[in-house]
Amino acid sequence: MYERSARGQGDLVGPEDFPAEWRRARFRLRADLNDLVRKGQLERHFVFRRGNLYRLSGAGELEAQRLLHLRRDPEGRQQHARDGLVSAASRAAYSPTIGLEAFLGMPQSQVYGESLTLDEVGVAAAFLVERGLATLHEGDAPHSLKALLTLTGVGIQCAESSLSVKDFLMQNGHLPTYYTNVQGGNAQIGPGNTQNNHFGFDASQFAAFAQQVLADAPRVDIADELRSQLVRDASRLQEESTGPAPEPGRVRRAMDGVLESLVRHSTDGVAQLLHETGRGLIS
Repeated sequence: MYERSARGQGDLVGPEDFPAEWRRARFRLRADLNDLVRKGQLERHFVFRRGNLYRLSGAGELEAQRLLHLRRDPEGRQQHARDGLVSAASRAAYSPTIGLEAFLGMPQSQVYGESLTLDEVGVAAAFLVERGLATLHEGDAPHSLKALLTLTGVGIQCAESSLSVKDFLMQNGHLPTYYTNVQGGNAQIGPGNTQNNHFGFDASQFAAFAQQVLADAPRVDIADELRSQLVRDASRLQEESTGPAPEPGRVRRAMDGVLESLVRHSTDGVAQLLHETGRGLIS
């Protein structure tokens, strides 16, 4: 609906405007439309001879923008690929093994209705191998996506933990820290680099934002596990920004973690306002 409106095709839609496969599941479609109306993301309008038509509300447009952001966000797609590979391999019938090419035909490879690319799956597999969560057997295959990915003991623990790969690695101290070094206008990213751009940095603003997130976290409408991640990210930001000599690069990375949690895990109005406030601090 959001993309249709952006293309100038009108903002009111009816059943005939939805894909045929959606219309075949008309009871599910009707339930979903009613649910979005209840959440305030859709407005329902009765039009003579056409029946009920729908348009996005302001909240619905924000939600559509959030979903499009998640679909296009490279890091988000990588996290989805890593989580999907671990999940698919852990559910294999005889051993925790999945073919990379076969994975592309599974539901776990879909990011909000859009399939991951071959390259994205290959990069995600390499990440899991590098972190000790999986091994990769390429054999005599002419293409790397013919390879078989097998979870290690640690990878199986990750799958059984119900945590995302990112959270599992952070919880177990396996996730490396990266620094950004700005020299001569070029950003260099890698372990051991430092952030040297101090322009406009005021640690107290980030500390106050972290405190605001911690205070509002109980009111954000998300699952308890995701709320815990948001609290952990905000606590880290508070810690980094209230030390005796806050380092801008570390504060910025902590801030990015809070914003990522807010934009990925909630459609709640409180989270949206917090995200806008946070973005204002770094823009």
